[in-house]
Amino acid sequence: MRKLIAMLLVGIFVLVGCTSTPTPAPAPAETPAETPAETPAEPTAWVPEKDVEVIIPFSAGGGSDVFARKVLEIIAKNNMAPVNFVPVNKPGGSAVVGYTYMNGKGVDNYVMATTSSSFYSQPLSGNSPLSCYDDFAFVAHMAKDPSLFAAKKDSFETLEEVVEFAKANPGKLKYGGTGNVSDDAILMYMINELAGIELTYVPYDSGAEVLAAILGGHIDVCAISPSEAGEHLTSGGLVPLAVSADERISSVPDVPTFTEAGYDINHQQSRGIVMNAGVSDEVLTYYSDLLKQVSETDEWKAFLEENFMTNSYMAKDEYADFNNELADKYSKFMEIIAKAQQ
Repeated sequence: MRKLIAMLLVGIFVLVGCTSTPTPAPAPAETPAETPAETPAEPTAWVPEKDVEVIIPFSAGGGSDVFARKVLEIIAKNNMAPVNFVPVNKPGGSAVVGYTYMNGKGVDNYVMATTSSSFYSQPLSGNSPLSCYDDFAFVAHMAKDPSLFAAKKDSFETLEEVVEFAKANPGKLKYGGTGNVSDDAILMYMINELAGIELTYVPYDSGAEVLAAILGGHIDVCAISPSEAGEHLTSGGLVPLAVSADERISSVPDVPTFTEAGYDINHQQSRGIVMNAGVSDEVLTYYSDLLKQVSETDEWKAFLEENFMTNSYMAKDEYADFNNELADKYSKFMEIIAKAQQ
């Protein structure tokens, strides 16, 4: 009996213990650590994704065409860009046709054009609807192209001899050039103004015609590219008198600059690359940096030396400032020409 009672008591204690002791709650699941917010990736620099059209506002074979094609040749040869740069000649109206064509494309990241004196002279003389101040974005300036003032064979030996003869014979000396608002015309009017003389301007359609005219004795003096003068300087067919440049040029090291000869003339043709106004800064930066690479190559330096040009690379911002200064100068030149032609 006692044994039975004892067994019942043990069972009761076990039952009470099982029901009174709370079952531990399961441990809460670990809260995962917060993932830090991802840092936004830096925007990728702009790179062209299709071919670029390069407008040359003159015919094939001229100075602007040779200049442009050399730039594009260097880019292609050295794999400097992921796309092709395609030269497109759009001659007419002393470059007005080419610039008007480009302007009609609006804000376009894939079209650009070369510049020369006509970029300034045509708008500022009222022969173009575009403004060289407001209608373009400036990518890079690449070179300065000097002019050589020369006389026909067996005539004059120095610039001062020309000045003395012209003073004694107003209007008698004929000066050949490629247009009434061209760089060579500007140079003549500057000489006339500073020297107090009266050279008579005779316009021709091209530098080749000017060269033929002076070699044939049809004109007395001219302004011509040193590269165009070439062999005629060494053969004596042309007599070099002064060069409109920052310093003397290697092809005619004995010929003084106009400044050295006593006349404050340093007018040179500017050669650069422009786009339409409104193109973004990042696009201009890409092309400006690309052209800087071109300007640093041995091929480009050799090309400039062979063509008697000065390497004068300017990045986009510096070129934009230079453009405004140059446009102001051309504006004054146009006033001088208009006054002289009245």
